[in-house]
Amino acid sequence: MLVGKKVILRPFRAGDLEGLHDLTADVRKAGEFWPLGMASEQKMLEQFEENGWWTDDCGRLLITDRAGRRLGMIIYYQASHSYQGLELGYRIFQPADRGKGLMGEAIPLVVAYLFATRHVERIQLVIESENDASCKLAETCGFTREGMLRRAHYNWGTFHDLAVYAVLRPEATPLTELLAPL
Repeated sequence: MLVGKKVILRPFRAGDLEGLHDLTADVRKAGEFWPLGMASEQKMLEQFEENGWWTDDCGRLLITDRAGRRLGMIIYYQASHSYQGLELGYRIFQPADRGKGLMGEAIPLVVAYLFATRHVERIQLVIESENDASCKLAETCGFTREGMLRRAHYNWGTFHDLAVYAVLRPEATPLTELLAPL
């Protein structure tokens, strides 16, 4: 587990799956920038049974508070087949929990963990350019804006530009500096 001051990140457990589909499937709560697609609960469970949503190239971390309440998740996956790097996706499940600094703590924790355990030099975020909150969050977490992918993402019935942000291994805070003391 990655234990921060406000959040705990850990791989999903079988017990976490109860009610997870309902928590993630309501597009009204996902926000305007989360991809609109839906997955069936059966497919979600089958994928979890296959590998627990955890491999070297792809994984999902549950974000909880200290009381164990499910707050959100961070996904990491291989950014491209042409270079060594990972990409992150993230989401706070309930709109009422957004804007409270939870991802501002969670993202640096997972970045530091991935640099400590994976042979990659860069981790990137690809964010709809209109998503001002996520763009600001990326910069707050030490990511540098590298460019724009014009009209690259189709969501909510229209194409959107995507801003590309990245942090390199030497720019990241070491994991030991981010973990809460025992």
